[in-house]
Amino acid sequence: MLLNSYDEWKNHSGTVGSVFEAEWSDEDHAHFEWKETFMIDEVPEKDRWDTFATKNKLEIEELYKQWGITKENTKHYMCIRPHLPDRLKMMLTEYHNRSHNYNFLKLTPGNQIIWHYDTFASFVKFNNIKQEQIDNVCRTAVFLNDWDRGQMIQAGNDVYTHWKKGDTYTWKSDVWHGMCNFGPSDIIIAQITFLDEANEYSKQY
Repeated sequence: MLLNSYDEWKNHSGTVGSVFEAEWSDEDHAHFEWKETFMIDEVPEKDRWDTFATKNKLEIEELYKQWGITKENTKHYMCIRPHLPDRLKMMLTEYHNRSHNYNFLKLTPGNQIIWHYDTFASFVKFNNIKQEQIDNVCRTAVFLNDWDRGQMIQAGNDVYTHWKKGDTYTWKSDVWHGMCNFGPSDIIIAQITFLDEANEYSKQY
């Protein structure tokens, strides 16, 4: 059963911010080992974690099939917790006192991250997050390069473009969102997932 946020998506948005002194260059993430990933059949058949978050992810995959979305249209690349050079480590500074995790996502030209809400399946499993805590989980996208034409991200009713390297975009809990790249260059972001115990962020528009 889909969450109420599916119908109430226009009430939600993301929050724009920035990383202080984003001095990294392309060479700082050139060593990443990217794994080709799809939003359909993403959960391995023989390794389905028995958590509420995984069940939610499988429900969303069924929704995509109802929409007629094919697996190939959801291609992107992931790199989970790679070693970070010092100039990239600084983006995690403000999360040191929070329960958090990070990974990286690359969206190549002609591909899209389909409309969805984050189930935070890995964060739930490896940080022992309880179901009653999930409303306080946030995700921040840190843009590793400048915006280029044909690139956009939408969270709830808010569309975000024209970012600069080091800009951030944060949404909370079950805010529906997606990203598309119909331009000529890659979108590369860090994804930082964290527990917002102080309730600093809101998903309301």
